[in-house]
Amino acid sequence: MTPLPSTLDALLAAENAGYATLIELLHDETRALCAGDVGVLERHAATKLEQVRALERLFAERQRLATRHAPANVARTPDAGAALERLQQRAAEAKRINALNGRLIDRHQYFASRSLAALRGAAGQPALYGADGQAAHAPAALSRATA
Repeated sequence: MTPLPSTLDALLAAENAGYATLIELLHDETRALCAGDVGVLERHAATKLEQVRALERLFAERQRLATRHAPANVARTPDAGAALERLQQRAAEAKRINALNGRLIDRHQYFASRSLAALRGAAGQPALYGADGQAAHAPAALSRATA
């Protein structure tokens, strides 16, 4: 694990760089979801999680620094103020792209479920769940005994 920066300016710069990296990963994820490329999604999942955890550590360190100093002194310099504003914009952008990707994933799951239900129906197998979302009960097996 990389040591955390010890000054506010360095923390803000690291967070901004971290969000820029996360945004690129999220854009890659969007492209992979649109293309149906599961391989890219699998390869990027661990990297994305590591990036989010690194951002969480940087945020926690920035909060620690902010509580150690008077809040009025934390973003007083023009550079720190601009960096904080850029950080907020990048965090909002990452949130927006992540929400979009979530909707794309939901859409893929919906179509996959519908396709699976259609295939099972064509094969004569009952659906696992009914239209009401409740588990469908398979018809009782016919007795093979003959009288």
